Amino acid sequence: MEEDRQLTFEDDPLFVKQSRVYRHLEEGNFEDAIALFNNILKENPNYPGAHDGIKIARFWLAKRNRLSRYENAYDRGKLLLKEWHDFERHMSKNSIKHGRSTVAVQKFIFSDIIESFTKTYKEEEIPDTGVLTQIGDCFKKLGNYEKAINIYEYARSFHSKDPSLMSKLADCYFSVDETSKAKVLFREAFFLDPGQIDLEGIESPFIHMLHEKTKEQIDNPEVSLFWLPVIAEISSAFNVKREPKKEESEQLRERIQRLENEYITNRKKRLYIEPQLLNHYFWLIDTLKMTGGSKKEIESSLQRINEINPKIFAQYVA
Repeated sequence: MEEDRQLTFEDDPLFVKQSRVYRHLEEGNFEDAIALFNNILKENPNYPGAHDGIKIARFWLAKRNRLSRYENAYDRGKLLLKEWHDFERHMSKNSIKHGRSTVAVQKFIFSDIIESFTKTYKEEEIPDTGVLTQIGDCFKKLGNYEKAINIYEYARSFHSKDPSLMSKLADCYFSVDETSKAKVLFREAFFLDPGQIDLEGIESPFIHMLHEKTKEQIDNPEVSLFWLPVIAEISSAFNVKREPKKEESEQLRERIQRLENEYITNRKKRLYIEPQLLNHYFWLIDTLKMTGGSKKEIESSLQRINEINPKIFAQYVA
């Protein structure tokens, strides 16, 4: 007599078909995916995700012929990226839920983009770090953070002060639990230029919570991203700081002087300049403390922070 055994999902014929349909989507076999989804719906008209899966497969089936016309690898990669953004808007407009079908198609599309951009990068006589960064973006989108980190780090060897690249790298480090590295990079990226950071592209809840905290204090959403590093400093969120380099003190003074001049002469941009100026004073104070700099300069920096924004000063010294 056959022993009783516990039933599993693998015993469900519809589950087996569903697993097959996701493989079709991952491989770009959209006609086969549609046919199999229809087969599933004949057996169970309410099978979860099947109706959305058909809509997704039909969307990309309609795009495939257009994509086949592009022989240039870079043009193909750029078009695929554009089509993906169009697809995300299509999902929102048609109330298509983000589920396993979306993940499966994303794997197929972004693998194609990676292949296209990698071919472009290898064919260039002079390495294009912009293309390299886009390859990293694709691995990040697929959740392959280790691969993305390797690519971003290599790209950073050419552009060590790129705030956008730093923020992407920091985001990946957070995703692999390298929190200290992430905080150091995020802190520096926001110091260099908050305006170059794509907040929507950042996955880290740490940054989004910081942004929400910033918006609680800053009424103007247009400048909230520029205030984020200031709020991070006074709340000790960026509590991991790298050792400053010898030449940084003088560079900071020069940058502060330029910002001070803009702060005085350009009233229209003062909303953006004020948080950057405050953050530069924070950096100068940290640098002076770490390098055993002048206590008198620290005091004068604190006094200037108080003159610019007494509320922030009170929170900073509290």
